[in-house]
Amino acid sequence: MQPSFRSRPKRQLSIIAILIVAIATPATLALSYYHITGDPTFRPLALTVERLVARGITVEHIDVQGIVTTEDSEDGIRAAKELARKLNKAFYGKGLNSVFRVHPSANNGPPQITLLVDQKRLGPFSPRSAPQSVQLVSEAVAIAKQERARAAKKFTW
Repeated sequence: MQPSFRSRPKRQLSIIAILIVAIATPATLALSYYHITGDPTFRPLALTVERLVARGITVEHIDVQGIVTTEDSEDGIRAAKELARKLNKAFYGKGLNSVFRVHPSANNGPPQITLLVDQKRLGPFSPRSAPQSVQLVSEAVAIAKQERARAAKKFTW
């Protein structure tokens, strides 16, 4: 019986080592892939796409980025967030991925919407012209996707 007591610590160490390897392997592989390719979406514990867009970093699979500029008050920020949420739903209805951020400023007027599509700035739009801006931007995204597809076909072998 005494030999079984001596083998028990070795067994516990091997189980602990297996658990450490099982926990660390996915993060290690993701970090290695990130260092090789530079793709920030595979960085372990990475920022979300929304945070990358909020920092001004362009993300390839986001079709529309929006900035809602509003007065620097609680009511203004609340109204701007609601407007951004409604616009996000409208773009989702058109089949487009969109991310909006609210930018408080010293402006005392109504919120203004600025939209970015494929590094092109559209706007500013007023909340009253938001439905027309959704249609305009959805057409701009379709044109940008067609241009990217044409450019990709041009360089294929």
